[in-house]
Amino acid sequence: MIGIVVVTHADLADEFLQAAELILGPLNAVASVSINYEVSVDIARNALQQAVNKVGKDGDGTLILTDMFGGTPTNISAEFLQEGVVEILTGINLPMLIKGAGARVNKNLDELTALLKDYAKNAIMRPSELLRSAGYNGTLEN
Repeated sequence: MIGIVVVTHADLADEFLQAAELILGPLNAVASVSINYEVSVDIARNALQQAVNKVGKDGDGTLILTDMFGGTPTNISAEFLQEGVVEILTGINLPMLIKGAGARVNKNLDELTALLKDYAKNAIMRPSELLRSAGYNGTLEN
């Protein structure tokens, strides 16, 4: 099974994992690494290395999900990139993590990364557009 590591600024990674487990229950081979301003880059890198080793120990690869391209979590994660072994996808959202937790069993790392990139984009919704297409006119009728 492909391992997943969520890496973000502040405590967002821990919260993403907690939210996903609230919905799905305990997740195997998923870890979070939160990078706070008081943590040195060396300590963050070491925590990420430990997480990658832990979730990727079965050899199917590891997908690192980060909050934003160009940020410290992604920059540190980029040091671990290795084709077919470790991949990174930025812009994590909860639907991406939930889909990834379920879809990672029957896919290789490249297939899973491509699937989640498209899935996460399509999970962004504007409810008012959906409601308008269903005939909602902006007011609630009693």
